[in-house]
Amino acid sequence: MIKKTITTLSLVCLALGIHAESKYLTVEMKEGAKFSFLLADKPVITCQSGSLVVNKDAKTTYAFEGVKNYHFTENNEGSSGGTTKVEESYSQLLQIVWIDNETVEVQNAQPNLTVSLVTINGTVLSQTKADADGKATISISNEAGVYVLSTGNQSFKIIRK
Repeated sequence: MIKKTITTLSLVCLALGIHAESKYLTVEMKEGAKFSFLLADKPVITCQSGSLVVNKDAKTTYAFEGVKNYHFTENNEGSSGGTTKVEESYSQLLQIVWIDNETVEVQNAQPNLTVSLVTINGTVLSQTKADADGKATISISNEAGVYVLSTGNQSFKIIRK
């Protein structure tokens, strides 16, 4: 009986000793890029309209078809030596960047790709084509509402509050 108790306690202590504390939520993409979110920031994961959404300081959305998995890790897998793996692997993928409160820039688009901003009613508010560098700038009104930014075969929902 004592031998069994000591063995059980030893196994429990061993299990506690080898347990690594998870500090990050990592979203791994099929292309190999990884995005890590610090758990201390209390990110919230939800599934909305065919996308994995991580809410932290900002809302980050990943299309399900591009997500390989998401898991908890001890280390920040999304960065290496000050430059993120995301920057390295996503430097050629389409990016949507807020320039200021009223301007969105599409980067890394195909030259001459049509970029449009549409209301949920279908009214086209703005339309432009990407330049030779793959950049297109769209102005978004300050009015509250739901808008759709369309870039070829991809669409992004923008909610103004």
